Amino acid sequence: MAHPTPDDLALVALGEDVAPEVAAHVADCLACVTEVEALQHVVVVGRSLGPDDTLLAPHGRVWEQISAQLPDGSPVPDELAARRRSPRRRWAPVALAAAAALVVGLGGGYALKSLSGPSSDAAGTTTTLNALPGWPGASGKATIEDDGGGQRTLVVSVQLPATVSVDGTMEVWMSDTQAREMVAMGTMSGDSARIPVPASFDLATHPIVDVSLEPPGDTDPHHSDVSVVRGRLNV
Repeated sequence: MAHPTPDDLALVALGEDVAPEVAAHVADCLACVTEVEALQHVVVVGRSLGPDDTLLAPHGRVWEQISAQLPDGSPVPDELAARRRSPRRRWAPVALAAAAALVVGLGGGYALKSLSGPSSDAAGTTTTLNALPGWPGASGKATIEDDGGGQRTLVVSVQLPATVSVDGTMEVWMSDTQAREMVAMGTMSGDSARIPVPASFDLATHPIVDVSLEPPGDTDPHHSDVSVVRGRLNV
């Protein structure tokens, strides 16, 4: 089949249900997987925003690039800003695509800034882990527990549809926001894990929780490139 539409790719990135043939295509198409993962970075950031976060205004050329890629060629910054202010509004696919273009236009960085300065470790705050392409219906949660004495624990759980079976081991990773530096934290026992976080480990620079499926008997210390769920800690 032809590549899915941008709307379908946006729905995949959001973890919504799509036609089986779309899901199958995305799972086997490197170009589509790459595009969905770029969109998912935006989803992770969007869902991690709190009342103390704001979006920085992009350079004018970013809007020009967005406009050139939209069907009607007319994104309106004021309208997008109004959508950001509307509570609990689900991003429409076009808005998601515009946000993805915004991220690319800013050199891959996230245009976020806390109004209250550097954020503190939000111990106990639960983060949703979203399914990646090829794993429809999967979900998860992650949180950092702090015993008050300096010991932090990463608590992760993953739920898979009853119809899905895995052959291998689920492993928990932490990465920077570009997934360029990934650190193996530990393996899961069943559908959950409690992993001590070293005092020297900086969660602020590695806020992304990624659960991968590693092959049976895997001896390669690197990530398998088969991510099941992913999300950003509120740190």
